[in-house]
Amino acid sequence: MNKQEVLYFQALSQDRSESANMLEKPSMRGIKNSVVEKYSDQAHFIYELLQNADDAKATNARFLLEPDRLIFAHNGTRLFSVSDPADEDSDSKEGRLGDINAITSIANSNKTEASIGKFGVGFKAVFQYTSTPHIYDPNFRFKIERFIVPTLLTEDFPGRRPEETLFVFPFDHPDRDAREAYEDISNKLKNLSFPLLFLSNLKDIEFEFKNVLGLYGKEIKETLRFEDTVAEQICLTQNNGDDLYDENLWLFSRTDESNRRYSVGFFMDQQGQLRAVKKPAFCFFPTKEVTGLNFIIHAPFLLTDSREGIRAGVQHNDNMLKRLAKLSADALVYLRDIGERKKIRHIRDNIVYIIPVDPEQFSDPTDKSKVSFLPFYEEIQKKFATERLLPSTDGYVSTTNAYWASVTQIPKLFSNKQLGKIVENKAAKWVFVSLGRDEVQRYSKALFNYIDNLVRTNVNEDGILSGRSRDYYYSYGERQSLENIKGISEKYIEAQTFEWLHRFYKWLSETKHRTEIVTDKPIFLDQDRKAAAAFDDEERLILFLPVKDVSGYRVVHPELLKNAETKKFIEKVGIKQPSLKDQIYNIILPQYQEGGEIDTDPHFMLFFEYYCKCPYDEVFEFIYLIRDYEFLTYYDEGDPQAYRAAASSMYLPTPELKEYFETKKSTRFIALEEYKELVGPSREKQLMDFLKKLGVKEEISLITEEIDY
Repeated sequence: MNKQEVLYFQALSQDRSESANMLEKPSMRGIKNSVVEKYSDQAHFIYELLQNADDAKATNARFLLEPDRLIFAHNGTRLFSVSDPADEDSDSKEGRLGDINAITSIANSNKTEASIGKFGVGFKAVFQYTSTPHIYDPNFRFKIERFIVPTLLTEDFPGRRPEETLFVFPFDHPDRDAREAYEDISNKLKNLSFPLLFLSNLKDIEFEFKNVLGLYGKEIKETLRFEDTVAEQICLTQNNGDDLYDENLWLFSRTDESNRRYSVGFFMDQQGQLRAVKKPAFCFFPTKEVTGLNFIIHAPFLLTDSREGIRAGVQHNDNMLKRLAKLSADALVYLRDIGERKKIRHIRDNIVYIIPVDPEQFSDPTDKSKVSFLPFYEEIQKKFATERLLPSTDGYVSTTNAYWASVTQIPKLFSNKQLGKIVENKAAKWVFVSLGRDEVQRYSKALFNYIDNLVRTNVNEDGILSGRSRDYYYSYGERQSLENIKGISEKYIEAQTFEWLHRFYKWLSETKHRTEIVTDKPIFLDQDRKAAAAFDDEERLILFLPVKDVSGYRVVHPELLKNAETKKFIEKVGIKQPSLKDQIYNIILPQYQEGGEIDTDPHFMLFFEYYCKCPYDEVFEFIYLIRDYEFLTYYDEGDPQAYRAAASSMYLPTPELKEYFETKKSTRFIALEEYKELVGPSREKQLMDFLKKLGVKEEISLITEEIDY
């Protein structure tokens, strides 16, 4: 100390003695207690000591906890100072107040609004455990007695390093014994919450007690700049005395017009993916203000007297929260860009468990009795709705091209490229692929609404297999029409590999509903590798299992039958080897539609055989189907050429009808004798029934009309 400092110190000691006399009066004792006991958090003064060390531009701080005292030291380059106690009022306003003046006063320091300051009320928390803190630095050595009275010490502390400022706190509090102090402080030292994260200078903190050696470290691995934002990749080393582990995060920081720094931090796992971290709001150190966010925020808030909460209804704090909310939304874009540059996907589906998705969890910002974090929800939602931020299987996508699957299996089966063909949008991508829409709807209404309002539309199995439309969807700030989902087409199936088709059929087989809705869809490949359905619109089987030496049918591609699960599914759908009915429906009748020369006798026999064998309830349907086909034979009189026509144009050759139409040579009489010979004598009765049901007439139809003369 120089002579001037000695004089100031002596005057300060005298001034504080007079104040101490006043504080010790019975009427004033409550002032001291109210200052010391502001903190419900025991040993909070440790944070205050670290802040003071950071203010002193220290890079290292260390704690040594002994049974009867705590020693704290740091290597700060800014040393203690003392100023004239007669000028404290002006010095305090102009930032010239000496450190010893501040540390021995109550609520008087160089602290400016919205900053932590140095040696303010926070330091007084040490008096929860000690009555006589001792302070040593290269220039001053003194202790504080009677709460605020500085007294010079004649000797330095043994073992103090030359560049260090060192504090000694003997556990001599009259109402708290050394054992209790030791337990409180040792527990606090092991459980500091990111003590270095928001400090500017301190890089590591060491602590030691009994056989415990602990360390808190901070390493800035990379620094990037995005316009007015500084992004720092930070590794925080935590060692609670038992395990050494690292916490990694990206910290994004800006400064306001008064150069006050505010930050948001997103923690990462070892793979670089974001993870949720529940922490209160920070003002250099943790407050007790619950944010409802799963990332960390820090700002120079104006705090309550206890420094445990953010003061509500204060414009400065409201402004800081709005700035932080905008920064948190912008930080997600920066994280996307950083990840794309490094080929790391920081933002994945779990982002919805990190960002706020339920506005009902936050208080109304117009309620000035509470601090509201609703702006974070609003800003982040707006960013997701307007930026290419929604996580997909291969990067990110905007809401315009975002599709949400009803179940998680769908994106596993259908790639983004396949999705694009199904919805006729080449830029389409699945989003939130690990979160099935149906499942989310069941367990979280808030999350369901959040995602559903961000995506273009949802896609379920019915839409994929059958196509469907959704008339409207809600996007940020507007409602728009949405075109149809095309669904799986013939061209789509024909473009797929057999390997994918096997996976597709396995998925279809998992539920009865999927199996039922695809029976008439062209999801199979036939022998010519063309897409084919199993059944037509009238539920008739039109695709068959191949039969040796039988052709003319549309059959399943043999490659599909090589897979046991696929073959089982094909049979489950109802595809089988062709029956007599199938031959009629799929081979014979199409020939009559195409026209040309046809040998009708074999066809007639097949029709007749099926008529004789088919169930009674199917007879009418079968007759109705074939009655108009021209497969019955007749002869013109005197002409040996056989002709074919529909049954309704023919008559049975009974003697009466032949006589009646003797003069009308164009009358068609069915070649009944030939058909009797074909079917044999035993089935002549069935033959006649068959012909009559087909429409062959056995009598003349008379039409009676009244004539008005």
